[in-house]
Amino acid sequence: MTKNLETRPLRPETDAEGLIELFDKVFGHTVSPGMWEWKYRPPWVDRHYCWVGVYDDRIIGYVGAVPLRGGIDGEEVPFFQLADVMVHPDYRLKFDYFSIAVKAILEDLGTTHPRHLLYGFSDHRAFRWFERVGWSGLIEMAMTFRFRPRDSENAGRYAFRGWSWTDPELSRQWESLCGTLQASLIRDGEYVLWRYGRHPVFPYRLMGVHEDGSPLGWVVLGKPSRKTGPVPVVDMLLPEASTGAVLRALSEHEEQPMSAWLPTRLGLDASERKVSNTHVYHFLKNSAVDTSYLKENFYYTMGDVDWW
Repeated sequence: MTKNLETRPLRPETDAEGLIELFDKVFGHTVSPGMWEWKYRPPWVDRHYCWVGVYDDRIIGYVGAVPLRGGIDGEEVPFFQLADVMVHPDYRLKFDYFSIAVKAILEDLGTTHPRHLLYGFSDHRAFRWFERVGWSGLIEMAMTFRFRPRDSENAGRYAFRGWSWTDPELSRQWESLCGTLQASLIRDGEYVLWRYGRHPVFPYRLMGVHEDGSPLGWVVLGKPSRKTGPVPVVDMLLPEASTGAVLRALSEHEEQPMSAWLPTRLGLDASERKVSNTHVYHFLKNSAVDTSYLKENFYYTMGDVDWW
């Protein structure tokens, strides 16, 4: 029996039952081994970056870093997104596992990927504590933009067509537009297929955006949270100058308002904008770039926030 708190890498084969129980207790819904495998072992890696806290032979804490491919100024850089940080409520006052687990992740990444970007999205107050003690840098508070049709200003300008998740146009669009993104996930065909086409829970719609008959980019749509609610534009790859007009035209095409998370620096002319309570942050240790650079250059969407 484990008498003291043990912090160690997750052992998927033997820890699955305990991890599922913890996930259910903390988040109120379950995760299956297949869902975990999809999220933490994408096709471009051969290991996971997940740690657990064990006490009395029971998993009482967990933190994972989703391994992703990113690019900074044209150079491929390992990106990691901190996710599913959880501590069993009976042990939150006994152990500061939130800090212990993140320290373990930082040491792991520092050894395996001395230059990387570890980032995330959270409304958890602990991340502000990380900022105060010098562990993390606040990039910004996420901004929610809402788009509606506007006087048919783009009537006929853009066409929207369903694309398959394996359409080679996805990677062609990435090659065409990646030079305009200084710090971003690599949103090529492999990423889009894994992240959305093979998602184990949610169905998504992939739509190609065409202008004058030629592909301009793409958008991924999710399901509204309410029948009359806005349609979430979960991810997109578009020329920056066209983004607002495309999303308004898409709203007209779908006959529903569109909702998107995009960097505040884009200054989009949206129908509505609202600052969320979600912090966009990165951890400073071994970060490939500093916070001021990310404030000016980081590109993210709703899809950067992993959804079960």
